[in-house]
Amino acid sequence: MERRGPQINHLSFADDIIIFTLGSKHSLKLIMQTLAAYKRVSGQLINKAKSHFLLHPNAFRTTSDRIRKSTGFHQKQAPITYLGCPLFIGRPKLIYFSELINKIVNRVTGWQSRMLSYGGKATLIKHVLQSLPIHILSAISPPSSTIKQIQDIMADFFWGWRNDRKKYHWSSWRNLSFPYDEGGIEVRLMKDVCQAFQFKHWWTFRSKQTLWGDFLRAKYCQRSNPISKKWDTGESQAWKLMMRNKHTVENHIQWKIRDGSSSFWWDNWLGVGPLTHYTTDSNTFNNKRISNFMQDEQWKMRKVLQLAPQQHVYRILSMQILLQHGQKDHAVWKLNTNGYFSVSSAWNIIRETRSKTKINANTWQKYIPFK
Repeated sequence: MERRGPQINHLSFADDIIIFTLGSKHSLKLIMQTLAAYKRVSGQLINKAKSHFLLHPNAFRTTSDRIRKSTGFHQKQAPITYLGCPLFIGRPKLIYFSELINKIVNRVTGWQSRMLSYGGKATLIKHVLQSLPIHILSAISPPSSTIKQIQDIMADFFWGWRNDRKKYHWSSWRNLSFPYDEGGIEVRLMKDVCQAFQFKHWWTFRSKQTLWGDFLRAKYCQRSNPISKKWDTGESQAWKLMMRNKHTVENHIQWKIRDGSSSFWWDNWLGVGPLTHYTTDSNTFNNKRISNFMQDEQWKMRKVLQLAPQQHVYRILSMQILLQHGQKDHAVWKLNTNGYFSVSSAWNIIRETRSKTKINANTWQKYIPFK
């Protein structure tokens, strides 16, 4: 754990508990004493057959032996499943998501004995099959091979089978993924949905105070703004995806000023993007807040004239800001009128679009059966 970040020693949800420890004799003793106290108070027992511990692959064997002897738990190798999501070290692999694949296959297998029209299949795909991965996608990003396999299963189900052989696919899944008025049947490409949730991860990290966000800020952004950071070898894959998508997401975020805690240089508070885009003087690219450029509800004119990009000085000085202490600046998602992020709005800027035509718009009507 980072010393300046949240000191997390456990995560719990209902009866699923993860405990983090250095594995020293003292910490293991304290853990077992705490569990013993819980058993006395609650009258419940710890099921050691269902309890286990995980170590880094490079951990010493003496550490493993010490934990096993102190706890009576068995060692288990990653990945493990916690709250329905696989937890693993390193890059995601196809095998880590086999449970999700099997769940989708089982649903499709149960439907194959039914006489379903193409319209019925499309409805099941959109409202059942495509909703099954949502829980995992909201937390982690599967590898592209997993996304492709899920999509192939849906396509095979839609076009059907004959004598244990796949029927001919008369159109690619990509062509079917467009809205009705663009010539598709409104199924969504899973890679686009996956990226929309990646956008949500960055939005949540930037706009909300969460334990997960505090941990990432302490680990990667202690002395710098997250927008200025770049991914380095050895950093987490989740952080890598966030770094890859951050600039696209930031283009659709604007900060509403309350206490002036937004970054003067890196946050889009003026409506023209980060001010770092308008100057080449990297010496000014610090993490100063807007409040550092104000005094007694007025701009520090000399400081603004000296440091701010000249083409935006007038706009800054003419902007009236009444700082409201105790109320944090908050992010506004510009693609929704209510200012809140939605996965559907993110998906809409990710997906490929086609021109809308009256023919396509009138092809699918609720009174005309989809066959």
